[in-house]
Amino acid sequence: MQFLRKILLIFYITLIHLFAALFIYQEFINPYFSYEENKVENVQDPTEKVIVPTPLPIPSIAENTPQIESNTNQNESNIAVSVPNTTLMIPVAGIKREQLQDTYTDARSEERVHNAIDILAPLGTPVVAASDGEIAKFFDSERGGITIYQFSPDKHFVYYYAHLQKRAENLREHDFVKQGTVIGYIGDTGNAGAGNYHLHFEIMILEDPNRYWKGTDINPYPLLKNGIEFR
Repeated sequence: MQFLRKILLIFYITLIHLFAALFIYQEFINPYFSYEENKVENVQDPTEKVIVPTPLPIPSIAENTPQIESNTNQNESNIAVSVPNTTLMIPVAGIKREQLQDTYTDARSEERVHNAIDILAPLGTPVVAASDGEIAKFFDSERGGITIYQFSPDKHFVYYYAHLQKRAENLREHDFVKQGTVIGYIGDTGNAGAGNYHLHFEIMILEDPNRYWKGTDINPYPLLKNGIEFR
């Protein structure tokens, strides 16, 4: 009987120590490891997005109008929708405005939504910067292939170029490029499909420039439809 009491006492003390250790871990240790690190593995390729609620409508665009207000019923609130305050350049050499097709929100495989437009062109056609701005990041992924993220001058927007054959030879991350600078070449990398040469071009409104891969998509088509042609 005395031996059984000792066993129960040891078991009781062990339980107390376990609960105390668990409490210390949850209250004092775990919080230091729960923050989200800003690493490449956290980057989400925009071409990998699953279906999301309908994107905010894009109002008609007037030149030199930096911001346009649009009333929506989403969350019963008024949401300000911004567009770049500069005229964009069609980011593929030789493509005319009438050749552009609005493929924004077209259905894709695996229940993905296409928050971009595809600009078809022959393999190796130069891809040019749609605007002045800093090259934010080079990123390669299974779906997007060889890609480039570029900030607008005010870092309020990011331009995303995907499925490139390759990047321009002398281009580096954090370079500031002028509109019309060759930054890459048309390809079919990623999930574009063999021989389906095109540029996947996407525009996002950023909340935090440090999270250049995450933002609110807007339709590039009406912006490029009134854009500058690269000759």
